Amino acid sequence: MINDRMSTILDAVVHLYIDNAEPVSSEMILTFYNLPVSSATIRNDLLLLEKLGYIKKPHTSAGRIPTDKGYRFYVDQLMGKEVDALTDEEKQEIIEQFKIARDYYEIMKLTSKLISRLTNNLGVVLAPNVVEDTLKDIHFIVLNNQRIVVTLVTNSGFSFQKMMRTNCDISENNLKEFARIIKKEFYGKSLEEINEEMLNQIYKYYFKYRTLESIWDFFEDCFDFTEEDASIFLGNHSYMLQQPEFKEIERINYLFDFIEEEKNLVRIIRKSIFKKQFDIIIGSELEQEVMENYSVVIRPYHIKGKLRGAISVLGPTRMNYSKSVSVLDFIAQKLSKVLS
Repeated sequence: MINDRMSTILDAVVHLYIDNAEPVSSEMILTFYNLPVSSATIRNDLLLLEKLGYIKKPHTSAGRIPTDKGYRFYVDQLMGKEVDALTDEEKQEIIEQFKIARDYYEIMKLTSKLISRLTNNLGVVLAPNVVEDTLKDIHFIVLNNQRIVVTLVTNSGFSFQKMMRTNCDISENNLKEFARIIKKEFYGKSLEEINEEMLNQIYKYYFKYRTLESIWDFFEDCFDFTEEDASIFLGNHSYMLQQPEFKEIERINYLFDFIEEEKNLVRIIRKSIFKKQFDIIIGSELEQEVMENYSVVIRPYHIKGKLRGAISVLGPTRMNYSKSVSVLDFIAQKLSKVLS
């Protein structure tokens, strides 16, 4: 357990490292923080904090940087005492941007870009899980004899596309007729309900439409959604890539290989979305080797009072956690209002 003075010094190390991306020395703490102690006392406390695992010394420097344990203590015990609040100008920018957004996709893209710009990291938006929405419309597009794009439009305005494959020939007329049947039987029902009821409800059309016999299984799969089918919207990468952590091309490649597999981010966000209003996952806590130098801040949002998705910041463990929390909190409130 660390005492109040050591907490203050750890707080100083975290803030100075976040601001400067340079290891922090006792002289820097004395210069920037008006602490009523000597440089020798600060050095002793830094040694104790290092022994306890809250900070560490990079090989080439006399200064210290926070460890995951140090960031965790800061986030849980120290950050609540301070809020890096949004400026009035930043709040107004968010409000005005949401006024011009015209549709669901534009809102999602806009949100991810706003988060990126305001945090200088990567904004990530997890769209609502489609299985909780109800069916409004369905369209089929034949790409060739074996590939069909299914587009589902839901009550919340979400349009979800799914690529399907089949070994049988399906004409456009067959698809139009099937779309008519689905809308007649399932309009207003949740996609989860449709998936459960599909065979029983459609069976009564079996003898009337014997020509569709070979594709019943195919259409049953159209509504087979999982939580990982949720869409991820990413903001502008360039803000995060300006951070000094991304000087090595190889490090960038590893991270973006992980990000491009959308299910990786969906799993991380969904794992914590129901825990609390905010979740901050730091470095090794992500349990992914490629992510051990990064953190994710997650804030759920609601539509008509129901938890439907989350907005997030992904960046180096050296990110400004307080600013990220403030940005996500304000945007989540406005996003929930717009989507409701």
